[in-house]
Amino acid sequence: MSTRTDRKSQAKAERLAREREAAAREQRKRRLTLLGASALAAAVVVAVLIAVSQGGGDDAGGGSSDGRLAGTATAARLFAGIPQSGATLGSPKAPVRLVEFVDLQCPFCAEYTRNVLPTLVSRYVRTGHLRIEMRPLTFIGDDSVTAAAAATAAAKQNRMWQFVDLFYLNQGEENSGYVTSGFLRRLARAAGVNPAPVLAASAAGDGGSLVDSAQSEADRFGISSTPSFLVARSGRSLQPLNVTELSPSAFTQPIDDLLSGG
Repeated sequence: MSTRTDRKSQAKAERLAREREAAAREQRKRRLTLLGASALAAAVVVAVLIAVSQGGGDDAGGGSSDGRLAGTATAARLFAGIPQSGATLGSPKAPVRLVEFVDLQCPFCAEYTRNVLPTLVSRYVRTGHLRIEMRPLTFIGDDSVTAAAAATAAAKQNRMWQFVDLFYLNQGEENSGYVTSGFLRRLARAAGVNPAPVLAASAAGDGGSLVDSAQSEADRFGISSTPSFLVARSGRSLQPLNVTELSPSAFTQPIDDLLSGG
């Protein structure tokens, strides 16, 4: 006969399963919506990648067939000289704070990182006006859990942003098992991260407090898809930043408004 504790544990497990399935449905819905808005941009990206491949370049998105990583020089330039502390990029004294919720397997997170993040970094983070905080979630599947754990280990070495940027530039097909120890080792080395803690964390699937707190914060704000964003002036309460397209202008105007005292 089951005890009351057993019944409560079973009920909790069932509730968590329902919540995860609901989050997955919302994620698929959000991604389909963004897909329609991003169709033209995707076509442009494909054209650029074709041009790069024909020109022999290997510093754009997408890993090469022989296992080499793409984008190592790009990531190094983007974050060079910018302070990092765990999951935070930029000066702690920056007047505006942006929080981004991501799943490293999410193709729209990769699109945001390619198309929007460089503008935010060069215009606002590098000049001390904005700090960005990353919140790794694990909506999509097992590879998301492995990737988030690896990114958390990179955060402990204050190199999370290089690691994640390279991950997106070499992102594979969702839940295809591409997030292997060999892949993560190459990412870590290219990002200037000690691979050993990354591999240990990823093997255990242990994202620790960073992933746990990210999920708690996502639950508090009703966030069930990626990428999602919160923004505020420092010292004020975070508010959702609702964007309908992953373009720089969707972010720069709200940030400019906050910088001007809005």
